[in-house]
Amino acid sequence: MKKALIIGLFALFVCGGTAFAQQSTFAKSKKVTDSEVPVAVVKAFQQDHADVQDKGFWKLHYTETITNGKSTFVPEYYTFNGKKDGEKVVYTYSTAGVQEANKTGSNSRK
Repeated sequence: MKKALIIGLFALFVCGGTAFAQQSTFAKSKKVTDSEVPVAVVKAFQQDHADVQDKGFWKLHYTETITNGKSTFVPEYYTFNGKKDGEKVVYTYSTAGVQEANKTGSNSRK
């Protein structure tokens, strides 16, 4: 009886652990080229920050979810990293092109 109980608990643990491990979510980011940034984001940036001297670079921040071996990518927001008046600046934009409060801790508004 004791042996059957231990085997049953072990089977429950293995099945529960497998079901839990089938979905994983990760927050990631990667550098993207200007042509990979949505037009709405680029236009909003150009209107808001035409005075940024440094060309800088764009980063896409996204969520990757893996469910049963299938990966799904959801873009969360974009950041522009550059220099203005010799100081590092980071501007954050939603995927729709709306400037947001900075998520990285640097300057984000004019």
